[in-house]
Amino acid sequence: MMTNPETIRRIDEQILRSDAAICRHIENLDALGRGAVSQDILSNLRTFVEHAMFKIYAHANVTTYNYQHIEQAISFVKTKGQLKFLWRFHAYLQIVASHYTLDPEDSERVMLKYYEFMLKIKVLLRTQHGLDVLANLDKFPLNTDRNLQEYYERIAERLNSRNHKADKAASTNVRYYIHKVKPFFVNQQIYYEVTFIPAIGKASKFDRIIAFTKWDISKYYAVKLGTVADNISILGKTMPIFIIVSWEVAIRPIEIEKFSNILGENLPGYAGSAEGRGLMQFLTQTGFNLVELLCFEDAYYRQIRSSVLAAFNAKVSHLFDLFDRSREIIRSNRPGCNVLRYLLYHMNNKVIEDQLGNTNTYLSQLCLAYGCIPFDQMPFSTSLLHHNPRLVDLFDCLDTTNRMHEMLARYVLKNTERNGQLYTPRADLERFGDIDTLVSTFNRKLYKNQRHQARRLKERNGHFYIVGYENDTVGIIQRLIELSSSGVQNYINYVDDWLASAVHPVDCEEKSVSLRQMFTESSVALIYGSAGTGKSTLINHISNLFMNQSKLYLANTNPAVDNMKRRVTVQTDNTDFMTVTKFIKKKSIRTKYDIVIIDECSTVNNSDMKNILVKAEFELLVLVGDIYQIEAIQFGNWFSAARGFLPTSSINELTKPYRSHNEELQMLWDRVRGMDDRIVETIARNQYSASLDASIFIPAEPDEIILCLNYDGLYGINNINRFLQQANPNPAVPWGLQLYKIGDPILFNETDRFTPVIYNNIKGWIAGIKLVEDKIQFDIEVDKSINGLEARNCDFELLPNSASGRSVIRFTVDDHRKVDENREVPITAVVPFQVAYAVSIHKAQGLEFNSVKIIITDEIEDHITHNIFYTAITRAREKLKIYWTPEVGHRVLSVIKPKDIRREIAFLKAALTEHRT
Repeated sequence: MMTNPETIRRIDEQILRSDAAICRHIENLDALGRGAVSQDILSNLRTFVEHAMFKIYAHANVTTYNYQHIEQAISFVKTKGQLKFLWRFHAYLQIVASHYTLDPEDSERVMLKYYEFMLKIKVLLRTQHGLDVLANLDKFPLNTDRNLQEYYERIAERLNSRNHKADKAASTNVRYYIHKVKPFFVNQQIYYEVTFIPAIGKASKFDRIIAFTKWDISKYYAVKLGTVADNISILGKTMPIFIIVSWEVAIRPIEIEKFSNILGENLPGYAGSAEGRGLMQFLTQTGFNLVELLCFEDAYYRQIRSSVLAAFNAKVSHLFDLFDRSREIIRSNRPGCNVLRYLLYHMNNKVIEDQLGNTNTYLSQLCLAYGCIPFDQMPFSTSLLHHNPRLVDLFDCLDTTNRMHEMLARYVLKNTERNGQLYTPRADLERFGDIDTLVSTFNRKLYKNQRHQARRLKERNGHFYIVGYENDTVGIIQRLIELSSSGVQNYINYVDDWLASAVHPVDCEEKSVSLRQMFTESSVALIYGSAGTGKSTLINHISNLFMNQSKLYLANTNPAVDNMKRRVTVQTDNTDFMTVTKFIKKKSIRTKYDIVIIDECSTVNNSDMKNILVKAEFELLVLVGDIYQIEAIQFGNWFSAARGFLPTSSINELTKPYRSHNEELQMLWDRVRGMDDRIVETIARNQYSASLDASIFIPAEPDEIILCLNYDGLYGINNINRFLQQANPNPAVPWGLQLYKIGDPILFNETDRFTPVIYNNIKGWIAGIKLVEDKIQFDIEVDKSINGLEARNCDFELLPNSASGRSVIRFTVDDHRKVDENREVPITAVVPFQVAYAVSIHKAQGLEFNSVKIIITDEIEDHITHNIFYTAITRAREKLKIYWTPEVGHRVLSVIKPKDIRREIAFLKAALTEHRT
């Protein structure tokens, strides 16, 4: 039995009315621009999608035309795995409409995200219902980069020409976590670029692998992927690619075991049971996630439960018994429901393990740590323990009703941490509704301990801020002001005698002047200087000036600490070098020194700086950095703000560059630093700009690096590394889906295996590779000297030095596929380095090269800040080439600008006055 034709006609009429509006907006693309058109289209999409679902429902059920039945249609479509894209699309549109008034740029990004859904609706209505819609959807441009589109066209050709039956038989089948599934479009067909990492718990972004498929693979859980190698020709080169020829959801046994622990049970190895196999089959075939499963109506849930158990003739239902209990908590919205929802949505071993605790009376007797309570109460503005969920995932698995106070607080937090803005204007928050009521609600609901009360929002001069962040900033500034009130007695005479003795020559007038005035009236010296102006040299001069005093040298990263070790020529038993994290976190450590010197201060966040000032005891403090280079990952405004509060006697500015003798390059640095209007002219005159083409793979000289911002995609670090590795003539040794060759440059990743001798970001080269049974053996030439004493207790063998005099170490890596999958993969089964022909801009900070090539695509242009761009171009000594399209170059240079902190300083001065009274 079917709905009467009149109702069907009215539904079709509404679909076509919305369709006509959407198509009309697309026709206006040239006149209005992509962003404005996207904004207009979004206003019609919700009606379009709702009536598409209504049409499907009406063909399967008897109904009449009213809004209540549209709600029934949405519920009906939710139960159909093959139609999940429709109701997910509808849910996303509701979120967009409910939480944000989109500006054109935001609308454009959303439109690109939804293009896949629109194409699927077009195909569905045409093939199953004979209704032609979205006729001109192909006119909406998806890529402005012709090379990128050609790349995808070549991949689509390979996907269409493969024999999947033969491929499946030849493929390897290994478990991975899906990092990202990105659709791409060729001739109005949908394909997918899938980024994944080994499901071993310790994999990093450097282990990401890209493969291609026609399947919309589930991203929620570990999956087993069957892959085969192929290649395409692009940019005049042969590029190796992987194609996914089979896939299935394969939640790790240890993840089911850890999840069962939350409910006080223990199910080791249960993923391979009949019930477990039935569940994996259901998740694979439908594309549902476990939250969706548990939120189905009772009758449909019971039906799925029975069919899953029957699939492999399961005799017991231990897993569904856990789901039944979880479902009762979730559907009745009891404490712990939001934690359960999120963990069921992703089921990641490390994340689950970090939340485990004893029976928690505040979370429905679940075995969850007390630290989970803040997330459970306000999940959109609070993190889980040691895990920050993405907003898009929270939207996907949690109820957003009555959460606007959390959305507002999250906005302020992200504006502070990502954009470095301590104070958010009230006008920016008007989109959320009644600001004062929402702020009051958020503050009232905060967990009642000191750490969470520091997250309270307050208003100052029409701007909102997070109380703890302002308090930290003010506390640091107060301490620095105290230190600036008095200097070293007889300091100038002491320095003059030292300079005259020539025991340590200072051949730069600028640095001599700084040294003479540095501690005359102040016990703190702030040294600001652009790249290559000799900040490290001045640190060395200070170290020699105070040769007999005890000194602590701190920096955020090991490479920066190493750089100070190399540059400081006088070191005694009274000299220590270490990272900020080590100094703060290590309990039994020396804390009293005559002088503390901190390098790369712009990367030190406020929380860490506050802790250093509390923990360290010292007479003199030297703070060195460049406020125009990459900033702290977490909020860190103290170094840029400090100069607005301290006397000139505490401030030292270095301006004369030494890194490069290329005057044109120095001119570009200066103009970018101040965002001079003549930047484009300087780039054009010196041919620093180039379109993305094959020249990027031809080295301008041996000491060259390619810098990227992202790891994925055609121009991501992982792909560029595979391209450049092709030119290495040595034979490739496969290990999993990775290839290694003797001669490959490498960078060590963050690993505890070889600490403290080998650590994150140490450079090296592969000197030898050997497969030994279920292991791979590497000989690595390391860019440092290692002696036998420090190597004695390390998990590597120290070999004779290389011909160039560098240390060579040997170690083996176990095959993680041979590890018991019921257990976590040990550190010995993880390759501790990445192949590094190209590196990230962030990893390059503090390094310098004769030739630097920078890749900036439209995919990442939104993430290019002034500090990132400036850091990238100042890595070059002599040669620089920026690869981008003219459109991307124009957009980047028109948007980036140095941070103006004058308003912030004015507000902090008011805060400082309040704290003093």
